Amino acid sequence: MNRFGAVCFWGILALVGLGGWASPKAFLPMETHDFGEIPEGVLVCREFLLLNIGDEELVLGAVAPSCVCTFAPLPRDRLAPGESLSITVCFDSSEYGGKRVSESVSIRTNDPERPWIRLGLSGYVRPALLHEAPAKELFSTLYLLLDVRDPEAYARGHLLGAINLPYPKLPELSKFFPRGLPILIYGEEAEAATQILRGQGFLARALAADPERWSTLFRSLSVGEPPPPPKILEGVPAFPAENLATRYLLLLDLRPAEIFLEGTLPGAIQANPEDLPHWAEWLPKAEELAEGVSFQVWILDEDGKEAGEAACFLREAGIPAVALVGGLEDWRARYGQTWLIPPFWAKSLAVP
Repeated sequence: MNRFGAVCFWGILALVGLGGWASPKAFLPMETHDFGEIPEGVLVCREFLLLNIGDEELVLGAVAPSCVCTFAPLPRDRLAPGESLSITVCFDSSEYGGKRVSESVSIRTNDPERPWIRLGLSGYVRPALLHEAPAKELFSTLYLLLDVRDPEAYARGHLLGAINLPYPKLPELSKFFPRGLPILIYGEEAEAATQILRGQGFLARALAADPERWSTLFRSLSVGEPPPPPKILEGVPAFPAENLATRYLLLLDLRPAEIFLEGTLPGAIQANPEDLPHWAEWLPKAEELAEGVSFQVWILDEDGKEAGEAACFLREAGIPAVALVGGLEDWRARYGQTWLIPPFWAKSLAVP
């Protein structure tokens, strides 16, 4: 073989060899995470770092969770050589109380040596306690109760937890209302207020009730004298007061006032932990509720710990209270900032 032929021969071999080495390569510094012990109902999430240490683009494909309780949305599906990606894997512990779990997600790749990567979460889920309830339950039952009467009428008496937004101020303040949340309205201008809010795309309905039934249901759920019963309306969608009575909620937020004012759930009242004995004195006890009424106080904090102690205290006083398990931290993990808004209503919801 002459010199030219030899050079060509070895050059071709070199190119073939380089072609064999050129490929993406997935690398995970950590592939599993033990979260220890968590209360049933919280959503636990962990970030995993994925790096492409190869010299071709790494492409991510199908995501296969081990169960419906685990998920990992991909921020993007391609990594250039040298790039990294943070992948968040979440496990929903609802209905897993009392179990040690090991769940994972598998992600398809074009790495010839590693066609699937697996990211796992494991730990123990302790059963939910009687005074704990998950964010999913609150999300499915939450509403905003709106009293559109003038402040003087509201001060004389109103439904427990109702925020006061006089009808003339509705156009100005409706911009603060959360979208997608049921808004229940009562007061002389309830029909007009409902029409305005529905015209703006809000899920607003006017309360409607038989006068005698109204007085019976809400006597123990009123601050001061019970407000006048709402009219039975025909021009706007109505919400039966009996249905409200079967799912009546009050939200107490134990976080400091300056944090509370940054954002909380609609209608929540800021309550200092040291004031709980006062709340226990005047909140309606279970035995004081009319037949057919279901009342629940939700206690909010950041991580669920102080709220748990507060819920236990109120329950010992005969008040049906639950703590948001995992606190608002868990709410954000599930729903982001959904329905967390500055409490423009705070002045109208003072402690009686």
